[in-house]
Amino acid sequence: MPLGDRDAYLFLENGGELGRRIEAVNWHHTPLGPLSDWGPGLKSAVGTILGSPQPMLVAWGQELTVVYNQACAELLGSGHPAALGKPASELGGTAFAPMLPLLDEVRRTARPQSATDAPVPGNDGTQSDTRIVMVSPLGSVDGSAEGVLCSLCDMSESSEAPKRGLETWQKDDLHALQHRLLELTLRENSIEEILQELASALPSFSDNRLACSIHLSDDKGQALIGAASSGLSQEYATALQSIDIVDGNGSCGSAAAIHEPVFVSDIAEDPRWDDFRDLAMPLGWRACWSVPILSSQHDLLGTFAVYSDHVGMPSRREREFLEMVAQTAAMILERYDTREELEVQKRLLETLNRTGVGLASELDPDALVQMITDAGVEVTSAAFGAFFYNKIDDKGESYMLFSLSGVERAAFESFPMPRNTKVFSPTFGGEGIVRSDDITTDPRYGQNAPYKGMPEGHLPVRSYLAAPVLSRSGEVIGGLFFGHPEPARFTVHHEMLLESIAGQAAIALDNARLYQAAQTDIQERRNAEIALRQTQKNLEEAQERVELALAAGAILGTWVWEVQADLFTADERFARSFGLDPKICSEGVGLDQVVVSIHPEDLPRVEKLIGEAIANGGNYRAEYRVKQYDGVYRWVEANGRCDLDAEGRPAHFPGVLIDIEQRRKTESDLRRREADLALLLDATADGFYAVDRNGATTRCNAAFLRMLGFDKEEDVIGKQLHAVIHHSHPDGSHYHEEDCPIYRVARDGGMAHIDDELLYHTDGTAFPVEYWVRPVIWQGELQGAVCTIVDISERKRAEEARQLLLRELNHRVKNLFAITSGMIQMTARNSTDVTEMASALTGRLMSLARAHELITTSITSNQTVVAPTSLEALVGAVMEPHVAERPDALHASGPEVEIGPTAATSLALILHEVATNAAKYGALSTATGRIDMTWERDDERVAVTWRESGGPAIEGAPQRVGFGSQLARLSATGQLGGGINYTWNRGGIEIVLTAALERLLV
Repeated sequence: MPLGDRDAYLFLENGGELGRRIEAVNWHHTPLGPLSDWGPGLKSAVGTILGSPQPMLVAWGQELTVVYNQACAELLGSGHPAALGKPASELGGTAFAPMLPLLDEVRRTARPQSATDAPVPGNDGTQSDTRIVMVSPLGSVDGSAEGVLCSLCDMSESSEAPKRGLETWQKDDLHALQHRLLELTLRENSIEEILQELASALPSFSDNRLACSIHLSDDKGQALIGAASSGLSQEYATALQSIDIVDGNGSCGSAAAIHEPVFVSDIAEDPRWDDFRDLAMPLGWRACWSVPILSSQHDLLGTFAVYSDHVGMPSRREREFLEMVAQTAAMILERYDTREELEVQKRLLETLNRTGVGLASELDPDALVQMITDAGVEVTSAAFGAFFYNKIDDKGESYMLFSLSGVERAAFESFPMPRNTKVFSPTFGGEGIVRSDDITTDPRYGQNAPYKGMPEGHLPVRSYLAAPVLSRSGEVIGGLFFGHPEPARFTVHHEMLLESIAGQAAIALDNARLYQAAQTDIQERRNAEIALRQTQKNLEEAQERVELALAAGAILGTWVWEVQADLFTADERFARSFGLDPKICSEGVGLDQVVVSIHPEDLPRVEKLIGEAIANGGNYRAEYRVKQYDGVYRWVEANGRCDLDAEGRPAHFPGVLIDIEQRRKTESDLRRREADLALLLDATADGFYAVDRNGATTRCNAAFLRMLGFDKEEDVIGKQLHAVIHHSHPDGSHYHEEDCPIYRVARDGGMAHIDDELLYHTDGTAFPVEYWVRPVIWQGELQGAVCTIVDISERKRAEEARQLLLRELNHRVKNLFAITSGMIQMTARNSTDVTEMASALTGRLMSLARAHELITTSITSNQTVVAPTSLEALVGAVMEPHVAERPDALHASGPEVEIGPTAATSLALILHEVATNAAKYGALSTATGRIDMTWERDDERVAVTWRESGGPAIEGAPQRVGFGSQLARLSATGQLGGGINYTWNRGGIEIVLTAALERLLV
């Protein structure tokens, strides 16, 4: 039976003979329509009542069309089976007539009703005196019910129904419970809620302290799993959550194993409770009665157990309750199993239908195989699936993984493709479907090296299902493979479903391949047509350009050279351009007569290009100078094409001659201007570089490379340099590219001038600069920016020197007055009269003035005093005021060292400072003191040593460093690029001054 038909009739499978009668009714002529059109609510209700032993019927729809179970059929007697499918109103002539008002009221109000005084018909037409009728609404539409469920119970002692020994009120409760459970089932409450409702009803049916539990069989029928309980502690229920189905394993395990009730009257004594006794007895439970819940096919569904706090067997009423619970639970569980199976079948149908529609409408092979693999995983409940294309190499062992479902692609990427093993061969050979409950135990498994099975780290596969996908021609397109880590997960039904999917996949893939082939053919034809139209258009445009060029004089002429015959023909323009006779050229000449007009310097290159063209065929292009009719060489461009014959020999060689004299002149002018510009930029001392709108360097000069420390222009062209040369502010904070004035002007336009900022050498050292940024605009559009950079290191040093000199002047003026005062006193002591004193004092003051001029040369640009040109002259000029009276007090010696103006000022300041201190406190302050000065030099530095002797004894370094000493140190380290060190010997100070040789020349 097709899958769709099984879905339509599955709810009748447990109906026995009555189910077959219902299937045989012609429902097309009833308000309910054919069975296949019945809704899930109606199917669920009918399937439920067919499994009930109580008389039950369903009245559905506006006309309350009747469907009933076997117990009702027995009450109808001769009215059965004609009553099936009849409206309830047509049952007025039957024994059910008194119930009709109750049915109609429940359908209209959607509220349940019950009655205890309605006459219930018997098989012989008599009516009982005690009865129960319960009616519940089913479904809901606009406040009314879709249908009603009616259940009946004959409670009379004279009834032929079995006597259960219960009181009337107890029978009422029992039947009400059954009806309530069935009502919950039809409302599709969860199975857990229904079983808990059943378990919770136990106290209503006994006066003793009782508890109960319901366990359900697991999928494999090996264990009972706790589903619901009442009166049991959570700890106890948790401990018995799983019970092995074994005879002797407690009451429930034993009842499940033998399919018979097991009543243990004394837990303390019964050996079945050896493993559970210590759990039950501390809680007060002494007896346990368990009955199996069996399906209509006598299959185990679960167990129902009652616990008592008294030793003994169950009473009759308790037995009947146990039997009723087992019977009702079986009916409910079977109903839910049926419903779940229906849902599974429904999902399978939906998947297959969805896949079928998708496959029919999808023409992309990639999407198709993914859709097929996903559908296969869904219908087989596989853990993962894959589709491999059957791409076979020379060894027959190459299968391309295309799609995966249920697992990431990375799970397969580290493993080789499947090989032609005994397991995969039936699929890729197209032999048929392979299904294995445990592929690891299959004799075909693990027969091939090197893995002998699955590689290490491979996805775990126990259940295995594979099917080939065959095209109409019998070609194996590929294979579908599905796996699960647990054994025995795939059934024959799954095999049939996969066979159906593989068949649909083959058709869809065939169609997709045909469609792609057709599309490829169409596209190739379309491309050919487009190419043909483009070629035609190009020819037309070329013809037009040739005509225009000829008219404008751009084309000087045309030629055709028949290579094998060496016959060169050309038009009149070509002949005049080569200084040839037009008549001879029109008749044809040899190539050697043509090329004699080419400039001798260009001829070897032209002959080489012609040789390559005739050797290989194809295009020919050459630029050269040719002597024209007026005897002047002019630049031309020859363009042609050499066609080869069928044997690959050069045959036809046509071409045109173009005048490029003006173009070459323009190019030459541009190159000259470019060279002039480059020379001009490289000649300037200022750094220059340009950037595009993205900040990439487009040009720079030699000064820029030298200034920043780059070796060559290629190191900077095309690169963004901000992160290399402009990355930090003077305070060390990061300089963002967005804030860079250079990039901002290049991006947004405008101008920028920064008079004091830092740039960085490629070695990471910084230097101060001033720069200007201007935009580059071409044809009204911003192209980037140019930046001109000036290194202001010397300017900064000069400014620092001026500041120091200004401070020094203040200091020295004070010292001069002090020295002058000392000179006056010393002169007065050593002079005999005023004239002698005036003469001596005048000489000393003039010498001091000459030394002072050396100090002030860099303070103002208006002064024209030139500093000494050697270190020896500088020492003599500075020291003269201090040793004029005692020339032997100074001994100076050393090699020739040239001194520039700036360095002379710094050295004069330092020498004047140490000489002044010697005159105040050191060797020059006494009549016997002496100063020895020596200096040495190498390729990089000059070292000057100053030693004093014969002066006052020195106790140690002074406690305070004066301004003069600070000025001397700053001048030595800053302006002179060296340092100054003091050694305080007791006999006299020793000073060592060092200076960079290159700084002394400034």
